[in-house]
Amino acid sequence: MVICDYGKKLTITDIANIAQVAKSTVSRYLNGGPVSTKTREKIDKVVIENNYQPNTFAQSLKQKVNHTVGVIVPRLDSTAQVEMLRGLDAANKNDTFLIVNTYQSIERELAAIEKLRTQNVGGLIVLTANLNDELRAALADFDAPVVIQGQEEPSFHRVVMNDLASGTIVGEFAASLSPKNVLLLKIDETKDWAIGHDRFLNIQKRLSSTHITVVNSNFSIAEAKVVAQKAMQSQTFDLIIGATDRITIGALQAGLAMHQNAQYIGFGKSDLSTTVTPNLTSFEYDFYQTGKQIYKLFRMVRDNKPLNKIRIVIDGQLTIRDSTKK
Repeated sequence: MVICDYGKKLTITDIANIAQVAKSTVSRYLNGGPVSTKTREKIDKVVIENNYQPNTFAQSLKQKVNHTVGVIVPRLDSTAQVEMLRGLDAANKNDTFLIVNTYQSIERELAAIEKLRTQNVGGLIVLTANLNDELRAALADFDAPVVIQGQEEPSFHRVVMNDLASGTIVGEFAASLSPKNVLLLKIDETKDWAIGHDRFLNIQKRLSSTHITVVNSNFSIAEAKVVAQKAMQSQTFDLIIGATDRITIGALQAGLAMHQNAQYIGFGKSDLSTTVTPNLTSFEYDFYQTGKQIYKLFRMVRDNKPLNKIRIVIDGQLTIRDSTKK
């Protein structure tokens, strides 16, 4: 038998893999459920050899509702994230949220998951950019309900924005403007697949006959301004589309500084789009209501324990303002 040596507390999944049994079998074993004598002996051996200590506090809560919920967010300087947190709070019914900001760091996110696990929270809500295999494994091993927002991850209950459809709508509108030279300001898709890839896939398809320049930015206005200005040094654009309103506003500032007469389209729903001049045309999601949907899904998962993974899709709408009017 191979002994687990991960440098951390043994999980139910680890025991199942070593004993070559199902994870559900290990769970029954730990909770005193029916397990065959042969299987029980196999699991006994793994538990003894690895000095496994079950979480007795979590087990004591097995038949009760633990009203402490961990909420992991990648960044708190995002209007979308803040609005979703407001929606969570507005829909909250007798739960206490422990909110952890991971600063878009996978290492911090992994540490947050482990920390919240040791604090015996009653579930996790994860507002995520991308999940890698290590994060997927950590969330799959979590001993309480998990709901994620942001990415299309079939292994988890999730709330996703309909970015493919929004890209189609924005792409069709952009094509109707008959642009000749388009600048797309994206997010690196390895950092956020939904925003970096899905949001732009159908935009590029609808503009396939138009000259397109694609550059990556981060989520800050300042960085978007820098990368847009760099692109504008050698080209003049008549249409600029940013992955978020903040990115598009950075490009708008660059366009004004470089004396470019472009039209601008963003994504999001915030005061920023109506406080800049010209007001920004934007594909808008209601992130506040999205937060309410996330909490509703979490309650459903926690209270009803559905067998199949639930997927909720959030649609939005294009709001046309002065930035695309000539």
